[in-house]
Amino acid sequence: MLKKALKISLIISLFFIAVLAAAAYLTKTKKDDIKKEETTVPNRVEFVKSEVVSAKDMYKKVAKKLKVKKPDIYSMKYQKAAKSIIENYKKKGNYTVDSPLLIVNPYGTNTTGLYIYFKLKFRVNTIYSVNVKEIDGKEDANTKDFQGALYTNTTGMPLAEQEGIIIGMVPGERNYVSVYIYDENNKMIAKAGYRLDIPEAETVTMKTLEASLDREVTQLSDGLFAVFGLDDNGRKEKHILFYDNYGILRAELPLVKGGGAAETNIAQIDDKLFYAVDSNRFAVIDRFGKVEKFIPLEGGAYALGDMDLNTGIRKAVTLSRRNGNDGIFSVDILEGKSKEIVNFNKLFSAYYKKGGSKLKFTSVQFINDNDLIVSEKNTSSIVRINNVFRNPKIKGVISGTNDLKSAYGDAFYSKDGDFVSQKKQSTAYVDKSEKLGKKQYHLIVFDNNSGGLNSFSYKYLVDGEKMTYSLENSIELPYSAENGSVSLNQGYLIAASTGSGSFEEYNPDGYKLASYSFKNKKKAYRVYKHSMKGSWFTK
Repeated sequence: MLKKALKISLIISLFFIAVLAAAAYLTKTKKDDIKKEETTVPNRVEFVKSEVVSAKDMYKKVAKKLKVKKPDIYSMKYQKAAKSIIENYKKKGNYTVDSPLLIVNPYGTNTTGLYIYFKLKFRVNTIYSVNVKEIDGKEDANTKDFQGALYTNTTGMPLAEQEGIIIGMVPGERNYVSVYIYDENNKMIAKAGYRLDIPEAETVTMKTLEASLDREVTQLSDGLFAVFGLDDNGRKEKHILFYDNYGILRAELPLVKGGGAAETNIAQIDDKLFYAVDSNRFAVIDRFGKVEKFIPLEGGAYALGDMDLNTGIRKAVTLSRRNGNDGIFSVDILEGKSKEIVNFNKLFSAYYKKGGSKLKFTSVQFINDNDLIVSEKNTSSIVRINNVFRNPKIKGVISGTNDLKSAYGDAFYSKDGDFVSQKKQSTAYVDKSEKLGKKQYHLIVFDNNSGGLNSFSYKYLVDGEKMTYSLENSIELPYSAENGSVSLNQGYLIAASTGSGSFEEYNPDGYKLASYSFKNKKKAYRVYKHSMKGSWFTK
């Protein structure tokens, strides 16, 4: 009898153990499911044809408000009027994620940028994706969806009011935009889909580039390739074009038509963009595309060649020309003023007095708050200029020739090692990502190698104390007789042989990840890459 009772007790115990184990398993499975739901963006949403204010409608509304037939987008009157119209929309509507306020290109400065505004009861973050089924009649794989995290505020904290710009829509195509709403615990609480037909852009015909991926696209750095000076329609339209890692056009910043814009670089200060909208004016533009201020170059000067921004001192420098003389202008972001800080005729007067030929400066970059590195093409020289804001002096020359040596021999750096220095280089880029010795820095040079078979990317280790430079790395590139650029994005090298109509990305170990070509070997001026985090996308 006792044995029977023990047997029954054991069976009951085993049963309860099994129940508890099953419950534990189900609990874990449920937790895993919840965790998956909280962190995984679903692929499918229900798309609806959404009410949207088109770019053309927005332009007409501004024109009506200003009582002008063809208002100038790049004027403060236009920008203020557009802002007023958007604020009126926000006040009158009860916008939700299922029925948000949508405006294409609200301020005229981002042709396919989609302004979105809606409110919820909870603090949330928004993630979105953009899908196009085909481009120019050719079907495109769903794996090429463009995804972004909506940038809504400088703190990065979730907000109940969601307002930002959706990037990634392709002109001339039906775009499917999905948005996914996450609460403060990173749990998805809502999703919605919008079907939008975006008109063709009059300025762009090259919606895709010829992309060759040597590695998985996930191995490339985050961000968008910014292409400058690409004339792809024969009308010499001015714009900055942004392509993703698949070579698909995702944004266009139109510049002043016929304004001779210096399409050379773009920079970010806080959550705003800074670039030249024409050859005489730089602009500070917020995350929605609204111009906050224009800063003209004084005294009839105009920008050319290159620009760099130092966010620490809130100033930019640009290669410039005034009254036929080349130099460098500084642009003060806070004060909204500009002035010439370097006159190359004066700075290189010793060279010119010795009968030197005309110099051609092609790039400029801060090396610290007071000193600059400039690239001079005709003498194959890279020049360090110190104390640029008070008393500019030539303090270092790395050159592939001796053309400047008779005038500035004391500043010449000597080679440390057996290699051939750059020849007719287009750009010199200071790598500030690595901490080296007190007076050491890395310099990356786009060596056009004029007259050769290939161009090169050179990485120099420059030692200011020893006044030497050594070659640490050399990458063979497609030949580009003119133009071209090198830069870094998150440690990845972006090398643009724009004279051959192509550009490439390399990982920090020097392996080529991808190459891109413009159709029909069209030529651009330069190509850089920017993450656009803290402006278009959340950090």
